[in-house]
Formats: sequence, C-alpha cells, structure tokens
Amino acid sequence: MKKYDLPTPALVLDKARFERSLARMAELAAKAGKKLRPHAKTHKSSAVARRQLEAGNCAGVCAAKLGEAEVLLEKGIENVLLTSPVVAPARIARLAELKKAHPGLWITADNAENLRALSACGVGFDVLADVNPRMGRTGVAFADAPEFVRTILQLPGLKFRGIQCYAGNVQHIAEAEKRSAATAEVMKEAGALVRSLRADGIDCQVLTGTGTGTAAFDVGIPEVTDIQVGSYCMMDTEYHNIEGVGSAFPCALTCLATVVSTNQPDFVTVDAGLKALYFTPHAPPCKAKEGVPDLRWRYEWFGDEHGRLYFPAGERPRLGQVVELTLPHCDPTINMHDVIYLCSGDEVLEELPVDLRGKFC
Repeated sequence: MKKYDLPTPALVLDKARFERSLARMAELAAKAGKKLRPHAKTHKSSAVARRQLEAGNCAGVCAAKLGEAEVLLEKGIENVLLTSPVVAPARIARLAELKKAHPGLWITADNAENLRALSACGVGFDVLADVNPRMGRTGVAFADAPEFVRTILQLPGLKFRGIQCYAGNVQHIAEAEKRSAATAEVMKEAGALVRSLRADGIDCQVLTGTGTGTAAFDVGIPEVTDIQVGSYCMMDTEYHNIEGVGSAFPCALTCLATVVSTNQPDFVTVDAGLKALYFTPHAPPCKAKEGVPDLRWRYEWFGDEHGRLYFPAGERPRLGQVVELTLPHCDPTINMHDVIYLCSGDEVLEELPVDLRGKFC
C-alpha cells in the first residue's frame, strides 16, 4: 500500500529517520559509557519498544503506568522499570502477581507507607528511590532520601537498586545553555547523593532519569548509569523548537491529513483536529518536509474533527490532497491512535499496534 492511500488521519513513521534516531541516541549514550532505558510512554507500542532494544545499548525500557508494564512484559520484554508509584491496594496486588511472573520488573517508590504495603506482598520487589528534582510531582526530597533508602533496606521483601531522578520540568527550556545549567544543578545533586550512599556502604547500582531535552548534558554526570529518553525516536514540534534537539533528531512520526474543503481564499480545511492531534497552544503542528517543520505552512485548531492550514503563495493544496503534519506533542497524540504505519518512502511496510494505548492504571 502507498502511504498517501491510507485513510486519514493516520500516523506514519519514517523508517529511515526513526532508525537513524535510534542509532544516534544509542551512540550518544555509549560514548559516555551509559545505557539507554527508553520510555515507552512516548510511543505506547511494544513493537517500537522491541526495535529500541534491538538497536542496542539498552538496560531495558520504562513504563509510566502499571497497565503499560503489563502489556510490555506479556509481549516478552522482560526488563521493565515502572517509573510512577503504585499505591492503590488493588493495583499493588496486580503488581505483586506481575512481579512473580516477571522477575525483570523494577519499580519506584517515594513514600514509606507505600513501602510497607509493597513489603507485605513478600515478592522481592526491586525498588528505586524516586527523588524529587524540585519539580514536586513525585519523589522524596534530597535531604530525606538517605533515610528513605534505609527504610527500603530495612523492610523485608524489598531490594534497593538505586535512584531515579527525572527532571521533566527542564526538558523544554529553549536555550541550550540555560537547559544545561538547570539539569546540571539537579543531576549533580543526585550524583552526590549516590556517592554519599556508596560511601556509607550502600549498594546503589543505578542513577536513572533524564529525557530527550537533557540527554546530551546528563550523560556527562559520572554517576548516571542510564537515561530514560522517550520522544527522541518520534519527535514533535515542541521538542523540535528547542536548541540542539530538533537538529539532532528529526520528526520521524507525522500525521497524514486530507484537505476536505478549499472554499476559503486564504486557508484550506483538513480532517485532523483535536481528536487526531493533541492540543497545545504553544507548538501547533505544521506541514512536514523530510522530518523538518516547514514553517511557511501554518496550522490552526478548527474543532474536534478539523484544522485550518494556511499555505504559502502559489502552493495552495487541492481538494482531496493528503498533507503531512508534524505532531505538536507526540506522546498524547499517539495515545489517540490504534496503529502507527511504518513507511519507507511512499511504501507502507508494517502496521505497529499502539497496544499500550489507554493503559492508564
């Protein structure tokens, strides 16, 4: 099948750009003596996760939610880190059964009460202490982390493996110098925590965190063992507009849309709206050209089913024409679709199911 014959809206993944990004990030980490732990929350596809592992230099993959981890493990991807705490009793019970069946599952925690509930399961959870990078979403404070780690060590049925410190709040700082300084402030303190634990005789094997926006800087932190990059393999306009990121990793994933009305003089209407592209006011999609946003074309939100596409002089699209749009934010956009079409040029090679879609709990 030809790419432009697909029913729209449809997500298409350019194989060459995708594989180039996989290789580039693997090389970035390997040169610094680090591993990748790619985050499946971006693509929500076990097939994509397997390709990331096959590209090499991976310690495993990450999942944001228990349901995502269940799918990945059931699909034979055995080394999965669950990066969000699991606290509800029913979910802890599910987690315990999952751990019994899949010893490669690791978890994170940031609360002593939660630790006691996990310990009571008696399944030998491998635990990372989640440390707050001053973002406030999850994690214990740096000052409280040593005592929290000792709590993990003291409770039966828990195995302390290391530290997670993910500063999601600095990933999209536009200027590279400011982004580098912001992440260094946090990750150097995380590194100091690891050194302190080791000096106290505590076996702290892992310091994991980082994202696509700070990976190039964080691999320079000696104590960092692996990086939880996600968007690099797909990319979107939010990341593409950040200094040093878009130039390294092209937009491999785009959304096909069909021009459904040409009646207005200065724009055309396409069939990709809020149900096909995740809304963001700061980085709307635009026409893609070989993995780079073509800023001469401007998209505006036009309702649930539609978007307005403004075009350069002399390049007015025709009725029925299929156009290729960048994604405003790849993670939640992918979660709106059932499949990603892997393509080489204009040829559709394979359908990659988004089988982690909707696995929120």
